[in-house]
Formats: sequence, structure tokens, C-alpha cells
Amino acid sequence: MLNKFSCGRLVRALAATAVLALPAAAQAQTDPAAFFKGKTVHILVGYESGGGYDLYARLVAPFLSKHIPGQPTVVVQNMAGAGGLRAARNLVTTAPKDGTTLGMLAQTLPFDTLLGYTPDIDAGKFTWIGRLAMNVEVGVAFTKTGIRTIDDARKREVPSAGTGGTASSTVVPFLLNRLAGTRFKLIAGYKSANEALLTMERGEVDMVGAIGIATIMARHADRLKDGTIALIYQSALTRHPSIPTVPTIGELGTGNDEKKVLDLFASGSAIGRALIAPPDVPAERAAVLRRALAAALADPELVAMSKKGSLPLEPGPAEELEKIAREVLSAPKAVANKTREVLESLKTPR
Repeated sequence: MLNKFSCGRLVRALAATAVLALPAAAQAQTDPAAFFKGKTVHILVGYESGGGYDLYARLVAPFLSKHIPGQPTVVVQNMAGAGGLRAARNLVTTAPKDGTTLGMLAQTLPFDTLLGYTPDIDAGKFTWIGRLAMNVEVGVAFTKTGIRTIDDARKREVPSAGTGGTASSTVVPFLLNRLAGTRFKLIAGYKSANEALLTMERGEVDMVGAIGIATIMARHADRLKDGTIALIYQSALTRHPSIPTVPTIGELGTGNDEKKVLDLFASGSAIGRALIAPPDVPAERAAVLRRALAAALADPELVAMSKKGSLPLEPGPAEELEKIAREVLSAPKAVANKTREVLESLKTPR
């Protein structure tokens, strides 16, 4: 049993320990290296492995670890579901808001927010970190099916695979049916655009509604070159330099209003493969992550790996992504209402 002397000595020792601990705690708050050292940073990818989002997340992960002060371990975690919304919801509701969880989420988040598809997720409140690459998505078909141009898809029903929810692979062909006179038969529910592509290769569908051009060029460059695969359209505001003969979805609209709706959706291509943090991450912590991403994307080793893997880099700062999101969210009411009206029958709880 402790006597009064022992108790007093114990209290003084505990007090001294607490005093010593205070500077360390304060340092962890102000010194990024002290905070991140020994921690694990998770990158949640809203789709299964093998697709474009996943490829870019795994490309950048080791270089983020290298350039974040304190060199934390960076781990990619696939969280597929609801067209990428499962991972987005995790960032909002579950993930810590301290910079140790990031997401590589659907580029359509601002579009989804505008239309009220995701009442529990507001793209305007996320903490944008930066873009690795733009993501022009293309409709792709095997030419043996007889589908080579958009006109072919206007002449007959074309089974088209997509991932569901508000993912581009589902929404783009749906919009084109309503606004450009195509006859795509939507077959949704695939876990990733890559799985949808495999389904097309097995001959179960004629087309994939949308898949990143980087994924197609990385995996099927030879088929593009020999004409086995045809690109039917591209979801972008302007034609990508590498595919200048492929029309944008906006060009295919049957009228001015139709073109505006299609362009509104295509604006997400400029968000592309971007890293996003949860809402309310401390500003100084977000700044650290933004600097680390910029340094990683300028790292000569990463640049070399991206070229070898045919994964082009088109870095964009957080400010640019925030501006894109604001512009989408402030779209003219008439355009937003028209878009909402067109997509109403596709809207389902997720």
C-alpha cells in the first residue's frame, strides 16, 4: 500500500510525464512528418481492381508514400459498389477526417450532386487534393458486331454493358438514347468497366457504354490499330488529340438543349482520376497532401512508369477541380431541369 510520500512522488511523476507529452502532441499537430510517421494512408477506389481508377491509384501510391512527410505507408483499398458511390459514402460517413483516408472516386460526383442523385453526398463539400489524369471515356465495340459508328447504333438495338448507378458506362448510353437517337439496350450491374469489357470480349454484349481511353490504350492498343475495336464516341467537351476523328457526345445531340445536357455530363472528364479527401480535413493537412501529390506526379520514376504502362499523366491542382465542381453545381436551372427530367427513369436508390 502506498504511503503519503509514495503517492506524492507518483503524482509528481505523472504530472511531469504529462508535461513532456504536451509538446509531442502539439508537434504532431503542426509538424506533418510527426503526424504521418508510422501511419497508414488508405486510398479508397470506388471500383474493383484492374480498371482505370484502380490502375492510377496503384501507380501513385508508393510515390505518395515517398513524398508525404514522415513517409507513411500508402495502401490502395478497392471498395466497389453502387457505381462508385459506396466508397464516396465511406469518405463522408466513416473515414477519419485527418488526411489518412483519400478516395479515387467517380468523376461524375458533381453531376450526381446537381441532379439530387446522391442526397447524402455533396461534391461541393469534399476536400479536393489534385488530379493525376483527365479521363476521357469512350464507347467501345468490336467491329465484328457491325457497330463501327454512332449511326450503326441508331439503326438497330445494341446490347451495351455498364456498371450501374450513375456511372458513365450506364448514363452515357441512356442519355444518347434520349438525346441522340441511339438504340442502346442497357445491361447494367457489372462490378467494373473492365468486367464489362470482358463480357464484350466473350460476345455477351456488343458494346461497353463508357470506359477510360487510357484503359483501352493500355490494354488494347493492337486491337485499336488493326481495327478489331472501334471507338464510337467520347465523353469529353472537346475531342481528345489522340482520337480526333471520334465525336464527343455533345456533338451527337439532336438539338441545342440536347447538346447542352450531354456536355454537362461530359464535363466530368476534366475531373478524371483525382484524389479526394473527406469534408472538413484541416486546411494545413490538405495542403501537405496537395504538395505531396504534386511532387509525386513530377517524380521522374513515376513519370517513366506512367509512360511504360501507357497511363498518361495530366496533373491538375485542387483549385481547378474545385472550379469544375462549382461550375457543374451552378449549371443553369433550365439545363439542370432538362437533365433531371431525362434521367428520371434511370434514377434508383443506391
